[in-house]
Amino acid sequence: MWSYGQCMDNIKNIVRELNTMFSMLIELLTNDGLLTTATTSLPNLVAAIKAMAITLCVMFFLIDFFSKTLHLQWVTWENVLMLFIKLVVAKVCVDNAELFTTILYKGFNSFVGAISGTVTQYSFISGDNMTKAQYFVSASDASLIVNDTSAGFLNFQPVLMNLQITIQGLIMKIVLILANVVVIARLFELTVYTMIAPVPLSTFACEGLSDVGKGFLKSYAAVSLQSIVLALMFVSYSAINNALISGHIGSTNLTLSGISGLITTLTLAMGVMQSGAWSRKICGAM
Repeated sequence: MWSYGQCMDNIKNIVRELNTMFSMLIELLTNDGLLTTATTSLPNLVAAIKAMAITLCVMFFLIDFFSKTLHLQWVTWENVLMLFIKLVVAKVCVDNAELFTTILYKGFNSFVGAISGTVTQYSFISGDNMTKAQYFVSASDASLIVNDTSAGFLNFQPVLMNLQITIQGLIMKIVLILANVVVIARLFELTVYTMIAPVPLSTFACEGLSDVGKGFLKSYAAVSLQSIVLALMFVSYSAINNALISGHIGSTNLTLSGISGLITTLTLAMGVMQSGAWSRKICGAM
């Protein structure tokens, strides 16, 4: 004899796995120590990059110096002094590139902490059993599942319903895996940016190349800002789903077909994939 209660057990297992993956996602976004650990694990490589950047800094300074001294009317003590001050500033930026970029990263991440709070405060799918069931099936079917209604020996509806729940749950898991991949890829990007930062910042020694350093800072800010965009998406996901399940958008909404959770999860996936582009637009780093 088949029972709708088996569907409820399947839903609980899927929801537990989804919430675990979501908690890991929030932790990856809010843990400042991950970037610090990654960038300090290769001190010899960081030192070599910084040495190369200082060499580039001197070369850029000489290029700027010789190009400007060709114009005799430019050669005054004030201009020469400003040129050497620019060299000193560029060297300070190179020597402290990791410190400056880490401060920028932690500044944005402090907002993420304020938005998301602790990991345990948020779940990918929350609410009572009825609410959880409506992420996968219609309200009428959810009532059968929650009440553990007996389906009879020859009634295969619970089997088909369980198959539907399993497929939707699998798709939602894949979406969360992709979201985790995006967040981890962002951590890789931040690590590379932080370690290579002395090189683009060395261009501040040359007026004609300083746009390279400014563009790098914009790009770094965009990657850091992406954490805020992602946190806002994840935190608002539960509220949007609850609104849909409650039928706040009308009596003919898609929640009646039991695919609300799947649709909103796929929409979330699209937003996660576009979060980097949105952040770059906001920071003007396109």
